Amino acid sequence: MRLIPWGLLLGFFFPAFLHAQCGKDHRSNKDAGILISDFTISGTQAIGATEIARITSDFIGACFDEDSDEMEERVRASFQDRGYFTVKVESMEFKPRDPLDVPKPVMLEAEISEGPRYKLGEITFTDNHALSSKKLREQFPLKRGDLFERGRVGAGLESLRNLCVTQGFLNFSAVPETTFASNAIANLNISIEEGPQYHMGKLGIVAEKETAARLHAEWKLTEGAVYDQSYIDRYLDTNRDLLPVGFSRADVQTIQNCPDAVVEVRIMVDPAKDESHAEMKNIPCEKHDEVRK
Repeated sequence: MRLIPWGLLLGFFFPAFLHAQCGKDHRSNKDAGILISDFTISGTQAIGATEIARITSDFIGACFDEDSDEMEERVRASFQDRGYFTVKVESMEFKPRDPLDVPKPVMLEAEISEGPRYKLGEITFTDNHALSSKKLREQFPLKRGDLFERGRVGAGLESLRNLCVTQGFLNFSAVPETTFASNAIANLNISIEEGPQYHMGKLGIVAEKETAARLHAEWKLTEGAVYDQSYIDRYLDTNRDLLPVGFSRADVQTIQNCPDAVVEVRIMVDPAKDESHAEMKNIPCEKHDEVRK
């Protein structure tokens, strides 16, 4: 009798149980979802075949949640990253190839109306007081005449937030509004809410006395100084040799006192030595409180 290798037997009897491999895995549940085996785009008017191929290749071989709304948003973002900011996904359909496999291989078909390809006109700011428009504008990598790309706008907004929280504006928010001109120019106005500028409050270090003294000496953000939210991470990196193995940002407690615009910090090296047993809670500003600028 001829022997058949076990690998061939498994491949013959149980093909549906052999999970497909995801090139990129965006699923929230690794035991479900879909694998894009092919992606066809129709309905476009101006975008070239090469660029369409680049868009589809970003999806083919990747895994996603089986959520048509999420997939429409991802496809829309791919076009917006190429300047087609008013793109519309007219229709989208998943066509399963093997409904029993996990993730389920599907063909994705989408009808797209890409609209004009926009370039940047102006980026303006309103309601900013402490930070100049020039400084805020420097956070955006886009120049006038560049393609108006969603990803680069998002990167600029993130850079904007990072700048503001290092300047003590921890409640900072930015609301972008885009207006489109008939000559395919996109203008971006960003409404700024800075909130109060926080300063460093009291520092507490819960540790053995000698360790606490050494860590206190290394803390350079003095009480009353403008609070820099990124300082704690830099401090921990610099003083790893003074901290227990595995000590992380999660072991540092902070409390925002909005009415007084201060942040208190407690570094919990040895929680067993915490004699206060105080529960730290942020103190928000009431709506009627005057926000300090």
